[in-house]
Amino acid sequence: MQSVIKGLEALGVEFRSNYSMSKFTSLRVGGYADFVIYPSSIVQLTNVIKFLNDLSYPWIVLGAGTNTIVLDKGISKAVIITKKMKSIDIIESGEVITEAGANLGTVLLNTVRSGYTGFEFAAGIPGTVGGGVFMNAGANGAEIKDILTKAWILIDNKIEEVDRNDIKFQYRKSNLPDDSIVIKASFNLEPGNRQYSEKIVKEYLEKRSKSQPITMSNTGSIFKNPVNIPAGKLIEELGLKGIKHGGAQISELHGNFIVNVGSAKASDVISLIDLAKKNAMESRGIRLETEVRIFG
Repeated sequence: MQSVIKGLEALGVEFRSNYSMSKFTSLRVGGYADFVIYPSSIVQLTNVIKFLNDLSYPWIVLGAGTNTIVLDKGISKAVIITKKMKSIDIIESGEVITEAGANLGTVLLNTVRSGYTGFEFAAGIPGTVGGGVFMNAGANGAEIKDILTKAWILIDNKIEEVDRNDIKFQYRKSNLPDDSIVIKASFNLEPGNRQYSEKIVKEYLEKRSKSQPITMSNTGSIFKNPVNIPAGKLIEELGLKGIKHGGAQISELHGNFIVNVGSAKASDVISLIDLAKKNAMESRGIRLETEVRIFG
């Protein structure tokens, strides 16, 4: 531990040791991580990962703590958090280049204000560009893959530029190597009408506020939608909406959300996930697959 601390101090990177991940994840659950590290640039991120690799010290990368459950036993690794790497560069041609830690909502706001259209679908999607690309985030009938032109990934201590056509996107999946890190992305947008875009974004947000528990601690959609029925509708039909376990509850508003109703533990959330999976398989023969990422 001391060798890690000394090395991180030498790199001049912000970090915390023995940090409760319940303070970081949007669901407000999770045990302690050995370290959380906040690089402020791609160079600093690259140096941190090289340093940890040289020590053979395990690490993972997270963006904003959405779409993430950390188990109660915590993470015996260094957690690298990219949210300080958040530059957004909007070019007159409609190209938008962002660092991985840029918030999707902030990118949306900036592009609409600059008179470009194409990012409106992301209204209300939590998280960062890096996570959005890696998981092919989507809503409102569109996905990140629809506007991405290329991504820069860090893999084996090298930065590689990957063309969108070489990324085999699937539903909520990019198929980028598991050990790669999205550090930057480029999107292609079209000239638009700011007032019209703002109207569309407002409609999307209003729809989301009526159908999803956005005022409560949650981690976004828990399950990927099966082929023939939305996961939320399936869970509602199974009679599971509103059911509680400890401090966690399957949302009364949307069946594909689990909310923290007070001092929930990750184990409470996992119990509800397992319950939904079991009921879906036994009652409908449907295998529910988690969209949320689970660590620990």
